[in-house]
Amino acid sequence: MPANQPQDGFVEVNGIRLHYLDWGGIGAPIVILHATGFLGRIYRPIAAALSAIGHVYSYDQRGHGDSGLSPADQYDWQDTVDDLAGFITAMGFKRVRGFGHSSGATATGALASARPDLISRAVLVEPVIFEPGTEAELGWRDPFIDRTLKRKRVFDSVDAMVQNFDQKFPYAAWRKDILRDYCEYGTRPTADGKRELKCRAEIEARFYASSRDFDGLGRILRCEVPLLVIFGQRADSPGAPLAAMVEAGLRNGRVVSFADAGHFIPMEQPEAVSRLAVEFLSQ
Repeated sequence: MPANQPQDGFVEVNGIRLHYLDWGGIGAPIVILHATGFLGRIYRPIAAALSAIGHVYSYDQRGHGDSGLSPADQYDWQDTVDDLAGFITAMGFKRVRGFGHSSGATATGALASARPDLISRAVLVEPVIFEPGTEAELGWRDPFIDRTLKRKRVFDSVDAMVQNFDQKFPYAAWRKDILRDYCEYGTRPTADGKRELKCRAEIEARFYASSRDFDGLGRILRCEVPLLVIFGQRADSPGAPLAAMVEAGLRNGRVVSFADAGHFIPMEQPEAVSRLAVEFLSQ
């Protein structure tokens, strides 16, 4: 397999044909779970680094990337957890090491808490979590849903999409090769030669809308397996205000904060994130 070029595969999970990438590597499996609206392919630098310590896989969540739609039109955070459990089981894995970002981090932590037989330790980058009994942390939700539904969905070309995003928040801070991977692999060609986003805005918004009903914070704090939780400290990090609470409440783990990063740390500083992940998941 050429360096950094994964092999495609498909597996049936909960009635959905999930697309996965086999990034290679030697050792026990490591599973990468992406953020809402994205896909497994754009974590290439993380996968390449982790392949030094294990056999790395990522997959596209239901309704994302090249995975199928839910036959029941069901899209919420518990589905994300259930699909992760289903993927690990369908692949014949046990006690994998996990790496999750954003909602993928929340789902990875929640599954590790409930099923330590499936996940033995995990790195959670910017898990989306909310303090119980408060509404302040959900202040981002409705305007974010509205922006998602109004997002531009079709671009003239991959290059045009890169140029469109290159100077816009949050993509302007991304490493340029990762932005190009998103624009290329996160879109598909249309009949008239343009490019459209693979993840439908309506599906992405459904996941955001279900955030109130999922106690990711509580599940992560109840987790017994080792966790490394990474937060950015910029204003665009929804979990940053709870970093101290997570650090104080973790049963088995630690918190690392990036003062100069926001919610998209794996895209902004993949080398630094990879170093921490390799160190922690090697233990």
